[in-house]
Amino acid sequence: MHRGEMNVDPIEGEFFNTEAIASISDALVREAIQNSLDASVGIGPVTVRFSFNSGSEKAAEKIKGRYLSGLGMHLEAKHSGLQNVPFPAEAPDPILIEDFGTRGLQGDIYQFDDLDENEKRNDFYYFWRNIGRTRKERTDLGRWGLGKTVFQAASRINTFFGLTVRQDDGRSLLMGQCVLKIHQMDGTRYAPYGYFGLLEDGLVLPVEEAAFLEEFSEIYGIRRGKEPGLSIVIPYPDPEIRPDACLISIIKHHFFPLLSGDLIVEVQSSDRNVRVDASTLDEIVGREEIKNQEEFRALLELSRWAINQTEGSFIRLSRPEKGRAPKLREELFTKEQLARARHDLTANKRLAFYLPLTIQYQESNSFIPTGFSVFVEKDDRLDRPEDHFIRQGITIPEVTSLKQKGMRALVSITEPDLATFLGDAENPAHTDWERNSKKFKTTYKLGPSTLDFIKSSPREIVKILTRPQKGRDEHLLRHLFSLPGKGLKGKEGIQKDAAEGGDTTHGAVSGFGTGNANRLQLHRVKGGFRLSRHAKARSLPRYIAVWAAYEVRTGNPFKKYTPLDFDLAKPPMKVITQGADILLNQRNAIKIEIKDPDFKLQVTGFDINRDLRIKIYP
Repeated sequence: MHRGEMNVDPIEGEFFNTEAIASISDALVREAIQNSLDASVGIGPVTVRFSFNSGSEKAAEKIKGRYLSGLGMHLEAKHSGLQNVPFPAEAPDPILIEDFGTRGLQGDIYQFDDLDENEKRNDFYYFWRNIGRTRKERTDLGRWGLGKTVFQAASRINTFFGLTVRQDDGRSLLMGQCVLKIHQMDGTRYAPYGYFGLLEDGLVLPVEEAAFLEEFSEIYGIRRGKEPGLSIVIPYPDPEIRPDACLISIIKHHFFPLLSGDLIVEVQSSDRNVRVDASTLDEIVGREEIKNQEEFRALLELSRWAINQTEGSFIRLSRPEKGRAPKLREELFTKEQLARARHDLTANKRLAFYLPLTIQYQESNSFIPTGFSVFVEKDDRLDRPEDHFIRQGITIPEVTSLKQKGMRALVSITEPDLATFLGDAENPAHTDWERNSKKFKTTYKLGPSTLDFIKSSPREIVKILTRPQKGRDEHLLRHLFSLPGKGLKGKEGIQKDAAEGGDTTHGAVSGFGTGNANRLQLHRVKGGFRLSRHAKARSLPRYIAVWAAYEVRTGNPFKKYTPLDFDLAKPPMKVITQGADILLNQRNAIKIEIKDPDFKLQVTGFDINRDLRIKIYP
């Protein structure tokens, strides 16, 4: 470094430290696949392969001796920024990430600046010679020029290699990069960015010698040949980056392009090879340890249904007035649309909406028509709201909207103009849309209010559809007050309860809150409830968990439960089972294993003057 150079240490890795990205595996998977989708040639799906094959001891020695030679002294420098430098005897065990169906890093390899606005797009230049700067197209997923920094962040020595075959000219090019902090050796200061390549007049150029590239490919297990795309090699990877962790990240963050057929991902290691695509995703989800697996399966079902919707199946709302802050109000629905949507939601049918919009650039007087899709379903198994926002196949995990529990929504943005709009609002990690960023606010008229319209759309749609209709509701306060049974159930219901020993004037039981209403039947008995098989049930779950709580005026009764209310394991509570074994019985929870289809679970001892809420999960 020269004496007058600004002392700046790299900080770009900090942009990926967000709660929405749980680990370095998440960051690596998200950014690698996003870069590959951006580089798609548009013919068939993009395939991305993650390979975890350590290779032979001989290959490891070649890697250290030929491709990392000269780097060791920089890694061990006092101020390099590395916490733990690998021991010399330690194997590099590189991770290989390759994409196919992509164009590779095209562009002039001699370009070193971009001040000429007439320069052609140059992926090679922006990948290797820029940080925090990009000239990606407006419709690309990546926008900040920071995504590639995850490759060096994934290495314990902050180093990676890139071998590309370009679609336009067929050239094969190899370069590498190591990113450290400013450090000093023998009194000489060194800049943070070091390169693997050929130095020519102060510019590092890629290696193109065929024999050299062939040996590199053989040692690292690259099978690209002359097929266009990019192969990334990460030596000494972070130990958190494991095949199983990457597989779960792939499923969690890229389920939508996988289901739509735009993406195929392969994970290869010494003990297993997994191909994730639309046909295998469900099977793989069943095998992997995914948190809230049943809920995720339901999300996949909704996504698959959403992808297969035709234009005529959407409820198309009216476009908000141009030039004014858009608001999602009931007036955007026709009376027929509103009646149909309310009926279908009540009947637990899925709903597909198309919401038209206009966007306007600051320097323009014209309005650009665009729009997006919202898919909604009611799921009684959910004890919370769940919504997912997806821009061109990439999930934006920190954006949430829904407030109503038991509702699931999927918001899909595919139209280029609106994808551009949202991309400009995205943070560097692509996890949130930020209305107050300077870049976003100065680009669009009414940008923040338009963004709020999109982000709040699932919440507002559900709010409109579940809004009480005008008129008298006989059951409005039923969950708050215990009323005589006659007013609510009629003579037949009273006689049935009386025959079963029920108290028809006190202690109403409400519940399920699950999707088991067609498999299990809940009866009210004196001082409690009885659970049994529904007469029309074709199958039963093996295990059933039951929670109980007294109703409260406001809030979640289960969160407000206290052992002072009751403890199922202590008197006066009494638990009786028939055709089932009790696996757990404490506080307000019971778990049973069903042994006989005609099982029964009866719990009594509750305060008959208080209403009871029951929650059941398979």
